[in-house]
Amino acid sequence: MGTKKQLGILTMALALAVTACTPVQPIRYYALTPVSQEEPVGETDKVIGVAPIALPDYLDRNGIVTRTSPNELTVAESSNWIEPLDLQMRRVVARNLALLLGTDLVFILPQQRLLPLDYTVEIAVERFDIELGEATTGTAEVPELTVFEGRWTLFKRESLDVLKTAPIRITVPVESPATFEQRTAAMSEAVARLSRTIATALAQAPKPAT
Repeated sequence: MGTKKQLGILTMALALAVTACTPVQPIRYYALTPVSQEEPVGETDKVIGVAPIALPDYLDRNGIVTRTSPNELTVAESSNWIEPLDLQMRRVVARNLALLLGTDLVFILPQQRLLPLDYTVEIAVERFDIELGEATTGTAEVPELTVFEGRWTLFKRESLDVLKTAPIRITVPVESPATFEQRTAAMSEAVARLSRTIATALAQAPKPAT
């Protein structure tokens, strides 16, 4: 019994020693970024509000999500978003729309404002992650892809009167080497393409009658 007890204590001590010697990976933080030096799709004097982004639960976390297969996802342990993804997306979409429409009348809702809204933008995200490429024997490596799937809707003023709504799917290749820096840059480009689509619809929309 004494020998077994000693072996147990020794095993636990070795396990603790290995754990103590394992280096701790520092956490790195990433953010989505707005477009820069972008050619406007049009100019407008419409007052626009960007509503809170609807995210699926699997994206409501700190770690950046990658999809290793259609049925398997991985959450990064040491590569985190600097703030919740829905807050980042709302702010970046609002900034993108302001740049693409040449206006400063884009507001992040429910931010207080003095002017009544002409249009409200709502975005419902169904998927927004990194799809890992798989190479087969004898073929070139398949690049990773950022995949965005969801639906955007334009409401007149602050009502439920829909001007336009459409599903959207965007894919952006991740530049090699596929670091999390490159992955989040591709995700920012996906948000930029989404913003361009919405900005074009807003530029073409008539200003609601007062």
